[in-house]
Amino acid sequence: MANTPYPQSYYAASANAVPERPRLEGEVETDVCVIGAGYTGLSSALFLLEHGFRVTVLEAAKVGFGASGRNGGQIVNSYSRDIDVIERTVGPKQAQLLGQMAFEGAAIIRDRVAKYQIQCDLKDGGVFAAITRKQMGHLEAQKKLWERYGHTQLELMDKRRIHEVVACDEYIGGMLDMSGGHVHPLNLALGEAAAVESLGGNSNRARRQSSRAYRTRSSPGQVCHRRRQRLPR
Repeated sequence: MANTPYPQSYYAASANAVPERPRLEGEVETDVCVIGAGYTGLSSALFLLEHGFRVTVLEAAKVGFGASGRNGGQIVNSYSRDIDVIERTVGPKQAQLLGQMAFEGAAIIRDRVAKYQIQCDLKDGGVFAAITRKQMGHLEAQKKLWERYGHTQLELMDKRRIHEVVACDEYIGGMLDMSGGHVHPLNLALGEAAAVESLGGNSNRARRQSSRAYRTRSSPGQVCHRRRQRLPR
């Protein structure tokens, strides 16, 4: 899969230039071997490296080849069910923790972009637009709900104000979430991979063949895992 091209898209066509990652050769010793260079793998690798672990990332195709490099790039808070629904299931204490997690993700992205100077066209702000009074009422309730969980970067907009933001006459109002935003999704992944390498992590092309008892085989190389202390709480 070394020469696997990215699927044709605007993001692939406008991706930042990056060096070719080497194929894994020989044997590499590491504390943690991460399989897959998408958002989850790269973010985990960065967290581990920042806490002193040795990390090797293996990817069968290219950095951000899957959904991480093909999504719409929107930074949107919350879950598939809103936090009040979650609270009815798990209780207020656990819902508070989950609410904090929902709004933490955008902060992590911005922190990484700033810390590692990732060029991914980060734009702040996301708009929830309303074309009916019913939709506007829902957004008003949404703002009160999110503010209960500490999310205060919200602005309700009337028809005049939303026109200033999106230059469209169809909306009667909306809500502006300044913790939301937009990124070039593939360039974010590429930038995170570069950050991994800047901290001493290894990013290699390899197709995993087997994994057993602290040893991961990938043709033609091999990653050996060391036992290590627990992560800091």
